[in-house]
Amino acid sequence: MGLVNKARREALANGEKTYMGEKPCIHDGCYERLTSNYACVECRRRKGLEKLNNAKLMAKYKTPEKEAARLKKWRENNYEKYQQQWLKDKDKNNARASKRRAAVRDQIPDDADFDAIKDIYRRCKELCEQSGIVYEVDHIIPIAKGGLHHQDNLQIITRSENRSKGCRVDGEGSPYQ
Repeated sequence: MGLVNKARREALANGEKTYMGEKPCIHDGCYERLTSNYACVECRRRKGLEKLNNAKLMAKYKTPEKEAARLKKWRENNYEKYQQQWLKDKDKNNARASKRRAAVRDQIPDDADFDAIKDIYRRCKELCEQSGIVYEVDHIIPIAKGGLHHQDNLQIITRSENRSKGCRVDGEGSPYQ
């Protein structure tokens, strides 16, 4: 016991946070101990991670506002990584974005087949790669006009056609009339 107290005293005198104990921890065999309370470093780390991963305990710290602020700060500081994440799987992200816009407007029917929708986005990407022309997936009846995010309401058209169509149903006149 004298050696442990001596090692701990030396660590405290040197301003160190840990020291090497003479007996291993009964839980994981670690010899490293904290100078503040003799606790095993690995056991303390594991208990801390358990607390961090406990949603009930962390609920008061991880509010939606704080999470949004944390994400915004990360995106600003890691802009290249953020862009790479988005560009890694563009068709999947475009399908997810359309799904979210429709969900916000409560326009996803119960019989929507999300595998078929993802397949439409995948075919659009393949068509772009094969032809060299930029194609986009378009809602035939726009979500903004009450259309549904459903595989039967999607079509693949060129970017210029989609931009000129805007938020109109085929056959409607100019939005400025």
